[in-house]
Amino acid sequence: MPGNYATERKGIAAVQAKLADLELIWRETSTGDFGIDGHIEFLDENSEPTGMMVGVQVKSGQSYFISETDYSVSYTANKKHQKYWEHYPVPVLLILHHPDRKETFWVDARQEFRTGKAPGNKIVIPKSNNFMAATVQDLFMNAGFTQAEYVRDISAVLECMLTRTTENAAFDISFFDLFCLGMTNICRSLYFGMDLALKIAENKLVSAKSEFDVGLGHSDHEFLESYIRFLVSQNLVHADYSDLLIDLELRDMVPMFIAPLSRRGTALKELISRSEDELVKRGNLMPNCYRAAQEAFVEVVEMSMFPRFKRVNDVSKNLRSNPPPTIFANSDLSKHGDEPPTAEN
Repeated sequence: MPGNYATERKGIAAVQAKLADLELIWRETSTGDFGIDGHIEFLDENSEPTGMMVGVQVKSGQSYFISETDYSVSYTANKKHQKYWEHYPVPVLLILHHPDRKETFWVDARQEFRTGKAPGNKIVIPKSNNFMAATVQDLFMNAGFTQAEYVRDISAVLECMLTRTTENAAFDISFFDLFCLGMTNICRSLYFGMDLALKIAENKLVSAKSEFDVGLGHSDHEFLESYIRFLVSQNLVHADYSDLLIDLELRDMVPMFIAPLSRRGTALKELISRSEDELVKRGNLMPNCYRAAQEAFVEVVEMSMFPRFKRVNDVSKNLRSNPPPTIFANSDLSKHGDEPPTAEN
């Protein structure tokens, strides 16, 4: 036991030393540890805690390097840890430390499971993921860290959104357009999707009586991605950034989501409304029953559902007479139970 404890502490000590160099806060789990040894909290440019955190599980010892190649090292999680990490509220960094060679490698275990990159609970960590060479951006990327500058003044955020445009006459949209026209759920949430961007661009072309149709290229896709990163970096919505990255980076597509507005997002919405009232008061705008910061309705398009109504009904009837346990009795799906995790480490 003393030897195992010493080996474990060497791994924790190596992680702590690296985090100290990066000027990050390390909060070690003292009791009730199941799959999480501690949390790392991100500090802003003023060395103030931000609340942005990632979980950490450190595995230290030669035994964790048995399944090793020249280019990677593998770790097979048990089902309880796999489920625990996959559903954890923040990213979980799995760190393997070799105390004799003083080598340390890492990967976001939660993202590996969520993206299906860890078949059979086996996580393959590339040796290029050297923890000692990791940057703050590397460690917090899936938590929502971006290189965009955080703008503290909400009026400056509004100014930024007004000036960030595509500069493409065939796809003329701005951050302001996407924010205002994406509000839904009594303006408590924000919707985003390619359909919203296309509708905005189409409406502007119709209003301008343009003879051209909507046209967008790679730079316009980058613009939409930058809008998503702006929402996250400025803390305007409560969005699971790691989930958005699955579409952005792994599927190379613009994600669709509805995310609740944060307190800053709500403050921005209210600032837009006050500014609109002031413009009306000054005579710059005529009074109108419609508002810039007003909710839109989001619904499932019936056209996409209509061909499937009968199919869903047929599948439902057949499943009632052929219950899933019978169908899946000999499949791998029946082995993925939902037993709750125990207090073992």
